[in-house]
Order: sequence, then C-alpha cells, then structure tokens
Amino acid sequence: MNTLLDHSSFDETVPVLVVGGSLVGLSFSLFLARQGIRPLVVERHPGTSIHPRVSSLTARTLEIFRSAGIEDEIRREEPPFPREFGVMFVESLAGQTFDNLMEDMSAYFTDLSPVEGNGIAQDLLEPVLREQAEQAGARLRYNTEMIDFEADGDGVSAVIRDRISGETRTVRAKYLVGADGSKSGIRAKLGIGQHGEGTLCHLVSMVFDADIHELFASQNAHMCFLANDTTSGSLVLYPGTHRRPHMYRLDVVYDPEEESIADYPEERCIELIRAAIGIPDIPVTLHKVLTWEMAARVADSFQQGRMFLVGDSARIQPPSGGLGGNTGIAEAHNLAWKLAAVLRGEAGPDLLGTYDAERRPVADYTAEQVVMLSQQREHEGSEGITVNTLHVNMGYRYPEGAIVPESGGANLPNVQSPELWTGQPGTRAAHVVLERDGQTFSTLDLFGSRFVLLVGPDGQNWLEAAQLAQEALHLPMDIYRIGGDEGGIGNPGNDFLDAYGIASAGAVIVRPDGYIGWRSKAAGTDLEEMERVLTGALSTILFR
Repeated sequence: MNTLLDHSSFDETVPVLVVGGSLVGLSFSLFLARQGIRPLVVERHPGTSIHPRVSSLTARTLEIFRSAGIEDEIRREEPPFPREFGVMFVESLAGQTFDNLMEDMSAYFTDLSPVEGNGIAQDLLEPVLREQAEQAGARLRYNTEMIDFEADGDGVSAVIRDRISGETRTVRAKYLVGADGSKSGIRAKLGIGQHGEGTLCHLVSMVFDADIHELFASQNAHMCFLANDTTSGSLVLYPGTHRRPHMYRLDVVYDPEEESIADYPEERCIELIRAAIGIPDIPVTLHKVLTWEMAARVADSFQQGRMFLVGDSARIQPPSGGLGGNTGIAEAHNLAWKLAAVLRGEAGPDLLGTYDAERRPVADYTAEQVVMLSQQREHEGSEGITVNTLHVNMGYRYPEGAIVPESGGANLPNVQSPELWTGQPGTRAAHVVLERDGQTFSTLDLFGSRFVLLVGPDGQNWLEAAQLAQEALHLPMDIYRIGGDEGGIGNPGNDFLDAYGIASAGAVIVRPDGYIGWRSKAAGTDLEEMERVLTGALSTILFR
C-alpha cells in the first residue's frame, strides 16, 4: 500500500466517500442519504457552483427528484419555463430568424409524466441539493480535495486535504464514488480508458448580463444559434429568479493551437457579445470568461471493484438537447439504491455490477444521439432532425441487469417512445393516475426508497404471498392493490392493467429507482408457489 495510506487506523471511517460535490455528486449524495446511508462528500471548490452551466431539467429528472421528496423545494427556486420555448437559428438575437431547431419540447412537457420539466440553472439548483442532502444526513466538505486513494478487497483508503489549511486526513470507506468531472483524476488513476467521437470543438464561454430578456422572449427562445459577419456561436438564456437577475452566455469556437483565453480580453468579448445580440452599442457587463471542450466520450467501464464513476467522470457529451446533467442524475439515481441495498445487507455485492451493465449502454446511446442531434442542427436544420430527446431520456430499457427477464425480451428494442412500453422488465414504470380518499396522485408517487409490489384488482393472493416473501428475505417492501371494490387504490381511468401489461390477477415488482424488475401477467397456481416465485424474483434482482 502507498505509504501515505499505510496506517493501522484512520481519522474517520465512512460507508461511501464521494469525490466531487457538484450537480451529480450532490444528487447522488442526496439519493444515498435518503436511503439511510450517510456519505462523506469532498469538493475542491469553496461552495456550490457560481456558473449557471446546466440550464434545464427534463420531466424524467423532476420525477427522480420528486421521488426523493424535493420537488417542492426545486419548484420554489425555478424560473418561468414556457412550453413554447425553442432553440432558434438566427442572424443575431435582434436580427432575422432562420429556423427553430427544437420545436419538440416533449422531454420537458409530456402527458406521460405527472410533472413538468423546468429551466432551473445549476447555480440555482445546487444550493437546494446541498441543503437537502445535508438535512438527509450527508456530510459535505468544501475546499477539500482527495490527493490519494487505494483500494483493497474490503474497502478504499483515501487521503483528503483541506485546501485552505493544508491539513490532511485519512479516510476509510467501503466504497468510493468519483463525481470529479470530465478530467477525472480517479478515472485516470484507475487506468479506465474512454471511447466515442472524442473532441468535437473547443469554445470560449462568456457569461454576461445585458437588457436582452425581451429579445429572447420575442424569439420564444431559451437558446439561439447565430451566424453573422462578425461572429457565430450560441447564446443561452439563464432566466432570473428572486435569487439573481437574468444571466446569459455566449459560446464561440476557437482553436487552442492558435489562441488562448488571453486572446479574449474584455473589450473583444463585449464586441462579440454585441454582434451576437445585434445591437452595436448595447451596455454589457461581462462576469466570467472560460474555455471548455465539447466532446463525446464514454468511460470503458463505470466500475472497478469498489470504485464507481458517475456524471462527467463516466460520460461527457455535447450540450445539445440539454441531456448531459440529466443523464448524470439518472446514473446517480441508479447507483444510489444499489449501494444502499448492499450496505444494508439486503443485496449481494454482485448487484453493484449491474450499474455498469445498465447505465453504460445508455451512456453510449445518449452520447451517440446527442452528437447526431448537434450535427443535424448544424447541417440539416429542423427538417433533418430525427433525434427525439424524449425517447433518449425516458424511452430506454435495461436489457440486462437487476431484472428478471421475460421470454422474448431479447427481441424488444432498446429504445422507443415511452408510451409503447407496457411493464416490460427493465423499463420505466408508467405514470398512471390513481385515487385514494378523494385525492388523485400518480403511480410514480408510490416509488422511492423501497421495492414496491403492484397487483391488479383480483391479485389478493399476491398480497399474501408478498407478506411471506418479505418475512423470508427480511426485505422491506411496499405492497399495493390497484383497483377493486374494497381495500384497493382507485384507478379512475381503468388504464393500470394495460399500462403495466398484466391481467387483473397479475403483479409487478418496481425497483426503488422506478424501473420494472419483474412481473407476472397473471396469478400463480397456489399461495406457496406464488411466495416461491416472488422470493425467487426478488433474490434474482438483489443477487442474493
């Protein structure tokens, strides 16, 4: 072992050490803490993001945050996000409009979800996540970096350093989660390679404010691609709230072989911003100038032993479609319940291998589709766009992993329109309107930290079998009967059975992340057999 880590005792011992406390690291820590596991999070920056960066959350991401119990907190901070917003191609913000490159906003507004997406930016969202994660029990340390780590068969040893005092501490964790960004030091030290399109371009990003909100409103835009004689690039709107005023970002391509950030002094940046706006003398206040690389790369593995990659450390992709942060949050959600189940002793350690098996193919597909969307926007315009961001964000399935596959599953597509899925294992559990005590709610409101068994109106025997299975496995599980005259939850639309692909005596197991793990389209032969089937299904999902 490295001499830095060669200690017989450690300054502190934690179940999970999370390196990186930005959007995805905070989300993961919140999800894990909500499962009763208190992680330690170290973040090298002094606080939450001051850069808006990620500018929107899809309906699926809001479903995830809803299941974590913080939708209301996010809604209190979100700015207005009209349904008619688009991605426009213009001469300049005040000039001629050529095309709308994102007329379809269904990833944000869809009847397939009980929630709507929003336009909250990262600098407004991260403080909410921080507060909620800390309230749930996560321990966050800013101005702190991990400077060394080493794994063995029983856990991970790490050295962390306070960047202000220089003090170092040793930490022993059962598991390490790397949320340390696109230049992940954890990924590099583990020797995990990357694949994909690679570098697409390099950009200079200028964050500023100016009196141009009405111009964005007149374009019905939250983003504009632009091209004129002076500049070309993209303008992004970060709507203001009671926390801060409207902010904007201009991105322009540059060649790092020919230029550096020093070649973009304030005078030049303001000239470019004014040309992008289309008003030569408009007052502009420049806040920040930075460079970044647009690329598409996916790690060759999301796991190595007791160490995992999430977010940009696992996968980076162009911002087209706004799916980067949203995909990272889905990765965090998938991993959190699995780590919690293993740490609580409810699952075997092999369950953790399903994180890579489930999420890496989705990352490959998402990166491929986002690159294609970017190319279609640039070369073909709206008429040539074939990428559907709703399908990419909500319509995928896990062909293998923590599921009990059905016969014929190998013939199913891996991605399709979400409404075409009807309860197949590995797919997102559908939103169906339910009713109880005169109040309507969604099936999705039944999912959260536990496994859930949903049974049809004539599935009483499954309820009894589930009680026996819970006792046999010592596994907490919520059990609901949907429909029926007495004791069941109402289904005003009578669409639950169709949505989940079962008969009135069938049953479905939904995982804590809201994905189908198993189903039986009808009842079993007798109570003992049904208990055996349920126990076997849960044991398969949990690798027990």
